[in-house]
Amino acid sequence: MEVEALRKLKHYRPTKFKAKTSKYNKEMADHAVNFIQCLKHTDGIWHGKPFELIDWQEQIIRDVFGILKQNGYRQFNTAYIEIPKKQGKSELAAAVALLLTCGDFEEGAQVYGCAADRNQAKIVFNVAKKMVVLNKYLKKAVKISESKNRIEYKNSFYQVLSAEAYSKHGFNIHGVVFDELHAQPNRKLYDVMTKG
Repeated sequence: MEVEALRKLKHYRPTKFKAKTSKYNKEMADHAVNFIQCLKHTDGIWHGKPFELIDWQEQIIRDVFGILKQNGYRQFNTAYIEIPKKQGKSELAAAVALLLTCGDFEEGAQVYGCAADRNQAKIVFNVAKKMVVLNKYLKKAVKISESKNRIEYKNSFYQVLSAEAYSKHGFNIHGVVFDELHAQPNRKLYDVMTKG
């Protein structure tokens, strides 16, 4: 079966929400895009093929990882993305989780996968795990702990959490991938994880 070529982002223009005092750092944005595009798709007809970001995906990645405030920190530390079913939500979320864990220049990064329940959060984790196995460099550098639902890279990790918000205080959170946010029974877990 022949797959037609995907649309590519030819001319990036920063989001209209970029602050006047913020700057677009092409090098940081390119790093994030290149990291993700070194990963491979994990399922279906795309299995084993390079994760080539299509235009809307690349726009999101460049906006989030490339727009920096004057102090050098990212302007956007939260991205809310709605994607219809079967449009690669889990693949994109897993790629971002791996970028935050393994490619974000953060020593001891703590990255968490959250959802309404642990099984839902494991969907993105399982995709990330497959991406690691399909990448010869990450496969050597990353340790996967099935029993802990955890991916470790040097002193950093990506881990799936259960939905009990009361037990999540005190983490030093670098990033959170929150799947199926609309299915949360309340704001408790979201508030705890985004205040970290």
